[in-house]
Amino acid sequence: MRRLKRTDNVEDMFNQMENLFNQFHEKGMEFASELSPNFPVDIAEEEGSYVVTADMPGVEKEEINLKADSEGVEISAESSHEIEEENEKYYRKERSQRQFNRRIEFPSQVEAETVEASYEDGVLTVTADKDEEDGHTIEIE
Repeated sequence: MRRLKRTDNVEDMFNQMENLFNQFHEKGMEFASELSPNFPVDIAEEEGSYVVTADMPGVEKEEINLKADSEGVEISAESSHEIEEENEKYYRKERSQRQFNRRIEFPSQVEAETVEASYEDGVLTVTADKDEEDGHTIEIE
C-alpha cells in the first residue's frame, strides 16, 4: 500500500489556488478596466503646480468636457462609435457607447483660472497652478 504525504498534496493545492487567484486578479483587473466607466488618473506635483494625466483611449477631444474650481477638476465624456459596412449581409456589426464622469480633487487648493488642458494620443493632461496664499497675517491690536 502506498502512503500519501498530506503536506505535499496540501501545499500543491494551495500553490495551485494561489496561481489561480493571481491569474484571476491580473486578468480580472484588465477586464474590469475595459468595462469600467472610470479611467486611470495620475496626479503629480511640480514646482508651483499640479499635473493630472488621464488615460482616455478611443475618446475624441471634442467629446471631453472639463470643469475646474479651486479644489479639483471634473472630467466627463460621452463617446459613441459605430462601425458600419455598406453590405447588408454582415456577420458582425459593432458599436460602443461609453460615458465617463470623474471628479479629481487636488491635494491643496489651486487657482481655478490658471487651469489648462491638452489632449494628445488618448491622454488628457490638466495643469493647475497652486494657490500660494495660505491665508493672511492678522495684526493684533
